[in-house]
Amino acid sequence: MRTHYDNLKVSKDAPIEVIQAAYRSLAKKYHPDINKDNPDAARIMQIINSSYEILSDPQKRKEHDSWIIKETWRERAEATLKQNAQTKISTPTQKVKNDKNSFITKTIDLIFSIFSLLRLGFGLCVIGFVAYAIISGIFKTSVSLTNNKNDNSQIIEPSKQKTFVNSSNICNASVKNRKWPITPTIFNQKDRRNGLSSLTLDNTRNNEDIYVRFTFEQDKNTSKFLRDVFIPAGNYAVLEKIPVGIYRVKTQNIKTGCVQISEPITMIERKTTTGIEYSDNSLTFYPVINGNTHFSTLPASQF
Repeated sequence: MRTHYDNLKVSKDAPIEVIQAAYRSLAKKYHPDINKDNPDAARIMQIINSSYEILSDPQKRKEHDSWIIKETWRERAEATLKQNAQTKISTPTQKVKNDKNSFITKTIDLIFSIFSLLRLGFGLCVIGFVAYAIISGIFKTSVSLTNNKNDNSQIIEPSKQKTFVNSSNICNASVKNRKWPITPTIFNQKDRRNGLSSLTLDNTRNNEDIYVRFTFEQDKNTSKFLRDVFIPAGNYAVLEKIPVGIYRVKTQNIKTGCVQISEPITMIERKTTTGIEYSDNSLTFYPVINGNTHFSTLPASQF
């Protein structure tokens, strides 16, 4: 299932500012006037325009989100049924399969209808429970949807909240005494800035101001960095002209001085018959209280 979020390379909870930034970046990359030698540029740009039109309109985006939820439930149900059928000794007849598929489809439609009605008053938590209860009833003879390591439905367990060690080695509280600007500010850019790739640092979902350092992968355990930027809560910044390489993003909460580090981020440039492909990445920061599967703790001495 490919969504408009996939087309614009943004997360499903991306704010309109990030969507607009992603659209501008992709338009610059694929616009037919700039890529006259690329026969696919017009087609790709049409897809980008269509996705932006949907995601920039609140009502159309809401309808698209509802479609994603319904399709996700349907795909999970079908995947679980297929896996369950493969474990049985005898193969069911085609009629039985059709009956089960029909029942699943009707049930998913029922769940989605309930979801549409109740979401106005009771929220996603109630609906999640209803959906789980109904689907579990249908497949009570199948393996667990969340605990089986070989589950082909690719249902992922909620990530466990990380434990952050509050020690002087991890956190450096003196950072809060520094005078910080009130708007997103890039302080230093030590690299040559001769690449084509970009990285959007999205702090719009976070309620904490952060100080960010962009560094090479090989310097992850040192205090060396290429660029550093301050991003207030509810804002974002874009690092542009990044050369090919493997990088890390380090963040420091300016209130606590606690430091985290991202997973490796790869920037590529690849020549094709129609031009040069390059990376256009986005990294979203979330409140620590909800956990963050993309970051690990790091001693302040290595920031």
